[in-house]
Amino acid sequence: MVRIMSGVSEMKTVRSLIWVAVIVTVLGPGFLRLDGQEVIPADKSDTFRLTVAMEKQTLPIGQPPRVLLTTKNLTDHLIPAPGDRCGSVVRIWVQGEHGEPPTTLRERDATGRLLPGEGTLQCTLVADIPPLGPGESTTRTFLLEAFYDLQAPGKYNVYLEVPSPDGWLRTDTVAFQIVASELPPNKSNL
Repeated sequence: MVRIMSGVSEMKTVRSLIWVAVIVTVLGPGFLRLDGQEVIPADKSDTFRLTVAMEKQTLPIGQPPRVLLTTKNLTDHLIPAPGDRCGSVVRIWVQGEHGEPPTTLRERDATGRLLPGEGTLQCTLVADIPPLGPGESTTRTFLLEAFYDLQAPGKYNVYLEVPSPDGWLRTDTVAFQIVASELPPNKSNL
């Protein structure tokens, strides 16, 4: 027997499906990225405590934004610091008012989003990051211009994904703003 839904029932079904799509879209990115890799909120980690902050929250165009990542070992044993070797890259994600700003080859390589014809970068790791003992912490500075073209004024958000034995850990999101440089005073703009 074929049952035909009434217009009201169909609308309720469609509305329910829309709510499911909205919930998956809003909540999903915190736990599963589009490439299928699980990302764990950093505060759920038993290995690291991650703290992220901007060196400056407001910068003029041309001044490179720097994000600071502090990593603390929560274990009772020595562990490698994230990003201490090739293949253990800290991934950086920036979003602006109009979506993700243009990325550099370095960013696309680190996040597995190479464009057709682009090859992976050779590891040129120069960071000498010692392992972290129990309770020890280290702070690293990342120049965001190495990963994104941030020459347009606007408001931006940044978070990092850090490799750990628990999986990829996602830091909190921090905001910064790039503003147009102010003109020096002269007779024509006084």
